[in-house]
This record gives sequence, C-alpha cells and structure tokens, in this order.
Amino acid sequence: MSAIRAEWQKLRTVMVHEPGIEMFYGILDPESFLYMRRFDFSKAVEEHRRMQGILREMGARVHKLKDVIVERAKNDKPFFHELSSEALNYIRFEGEGDLEGEAREFKRDVERLDPETIFNVILLKPTVLTHKALGTGESTPRVINEEPLANLYFTRDQAIVTDRGIVIGRMSKRIRARETTLVKLALKGLSERVIKEVTEPAFAEGGDYMPFGDFAVFGVGDRTSIAGAFQVAEATGFNEIAVVYNPSVHENDYMLSMHLDMYLNAPMEGVVVSNRKTLEMATTEVFELGEKGYVMKRRTNLLEFFKEKGFRLVEVSLLEQIAYSTNFLTVDNGRILALDSEVNSKNVISYLERRGYAKLLEEVKGEYSRLKVGNSFFPMKREVRELGIDYVVTDVGEITGGLGGIHCMTIALHRG
Repeated sequence: MSAIRAEWQKLRTVMVHEPGIEMFYGILDPESFLYMRRFDFSKAVEEHRRMQGILREMGARVHKLKDVIVERAKNDKPFFHELSSEALNYIRFEGEGDLEGEAREFKRDVERLDPETIFNVILLKPTVLTHKALGTGESTPRVINEEPLANLYFTRDQAIVTDRGIVIGRMSKRIRARETTLVKLALKGLSERVIKEVTEPAFAEGGDYMPFGDFAVFGVGDRTSIAGAFQVAEATGFNEIAVVYNPSVHENDYMLSMHLDMYLNAPMEGVVVSNRKTLEMATTEVFELGEKGYVMKRRTNLLEFFKEKGFRLVEVSLLEQIAYSTNFLTVDNGRILALDSEVNSKNVISYLERRGYAKLLEEVKGEYSRLKVGNSFFPMKREVRELGIDYVVTDVGEITGGLGGIHCMTIALHRG
C-alpha cells in the first residue's frame, strides 16, 4: 500500500502522465487552461520523456497513467467495463436527428472500442453536433471537446499520498475537476488502495501537501481550502501539522505561488529550500492532535516554524522561486532531480514583461544578473555543495509553460 512519511525517503515508484493531444488545447488558450504561456508542444513532450528516463536511471519505477489504464483494461474485463461505463458520462450528442438514438447506439457500441479510444473520451469530453447542410441531404458534423484535461500531466495535484495511504483530492478549478476520475482509474489499475476522498465543498490538491517525518505542512489558498486541508489531515497519523496561508508574490497573480511546492521543498532530512522573505510572509498556524481532533496551539510564520524544528534553509532568490527552483523532486535523502533554473528564469522574466509587472520585474532582473555573474542558479549553490546534496539537472523549459515543474509533474507512490 502507498504510504509516505517524509519527502526525503528513497523514491521507489512514481506516476506521471505523458501529455498528448489534450495539451494542444492549453497552448491554444493558455490563460483559460491555467497555463502560463504558449510553448513548443513537441519539445515539451521530449522534455517529459527525458525526465521519465532520468527518473528510471536514478532508480525509480515510472508508471505512465494512460498506459496503466489502457493495459489493465486490455487484460481485465471488469476494469474494462468500469472504464467504458465511466466514459458514457463524458460524451454528448446534440443538433438535429435522433439524438437519443445516437446516444443509445454509442452506449451499445462502447465496449467494442479499444481502451485507448475510451480513455480519450474521458480525457477530451466530446460533444458531437450534427446538422443538415442547407440544400442537401448531407450532415455536417462538428465535434467540440469540452474542457479537455490539458493539466492532467501535473499528476501531483489529483491525489495526496499520506503516511497512512492515498487520499483523492478535489480540484478547485472546474477545468481540472475531471482529472481525479482518470487518476482513480490509474490507481485502481495499479491495485493501489484509496483510503479517502475529499468531499465538497472542500478543495484539496497534492501540491499543497508535504510530509516532514514527524509533521506535515499544508498550504491553503486558491487551490486548497482550510476544510480540504483538514479532511486530508484526518487521514494522516501526524500528531502535529502546520497550515500555511500561501503568500502572494504579486497581488494580481495568485499563480506565482498557487501551491506550497511552488515555494518550498526538502532535498534531505533537516533541510528546506525556499526564499527567506516568502517564508516570513507565510502565516502559519500550528495544530496538535487532541482527543477531538487537531487543536491550534500557536500562530507563527513558516520561517520561524522551521527554525524551531532545527531545519537549515538553503535560500533561493525570488526569481529562482517563481522559476520553479523549489519544484524539484527528491529521489533520496540528499539526492534530487532539479530543473534548469537559468532557462526557466528567462521564461519567467518574459512572462512578467508581458503582464506588465514593473516593480517585480525590476527586482528579478537584478537577481538574474547577480546569479548569472556568480553562476549560482539553484542547485549550483555553495550551501548545496556544503550539505553534500547530489543533483541531476534536466531542461524542462518548454513544458513548464503549463505552470509547474518536476515536482508538479510527478506523484510519488512509494518511498522508503
């Protein structure tokens, strides 16, 4: 059974989703699909595949979400029936003609289809519109894909692996809500047991959860509600949790710090990577488990909280933070897979220029110059060397245009 107690435990198994046609829609309309910017689709897929290969080389078993579902459906008839039945919820027939008849016909035929086609119905949610062409007896069909799951490749968010098992989250954005359907199917395909699902009206996403051995930290804000954090906390065995109000980097852009893992990570036991000012801004409420649940004991900030715990801080600049430097994946205690912060910094500066964030832009451009001169973009920092942290760097400069790094694109299923 999947259960993870600390972010620095040895990574055994990870699940990813290699992006396909659904990403095309996000590139067409980045803002509506929660992307940061448009980017090169082909290069993004190459980067994702390279990331998968490096993870395998580093000793992790990598499961691909789509492959898990398709292969299980090919070899397990009840699972195939479940997949087919689920797909019927996500296709509609509209326009002229016998629409009810068309729906019945699809329902009759669905189990003749291959598992990948059925998977794509859930992925894309098609509506088939049929009209008669004027002056002819011919039909003019159109297919509209409603809310294709362009963010599915951020597999960190749909589920939370606690020290007691897997909790299925509840996505705060409608355009991502259906992702949990496919993640649940993939986990079932891997024979992983789900111990709980977050229920409405609460929201909880995996990017807002991080275990630290003796305690866990929850981020709350745009993507995870306080109620959602506590629903997940109730499925853990931690006697202490910290609930952190995700701080704002820019007052008009929550996306720059939307999840906890956008500004915090742990490369090894007793060490965190973050921006000092961001940690100071992060209001933190500390709760201890009592007879009737968690009780708040004190209010502090995240920097002071980790100081009290005896953690050492590897500090990154604000530019490095919003360029996803903290969004690395810890593969073992003191070993990480990190992204190329310099490449990502250029992309983020371009984004800030387009958005017209003049004050923030001035600050991060100065930081870029200092980091460039010192050749000290994370993870190439003196503190990292002193701590003996081993790292592999991979370029994910295109695929991060979807607004997330390596941690966002992976869900660790087994550690230890």
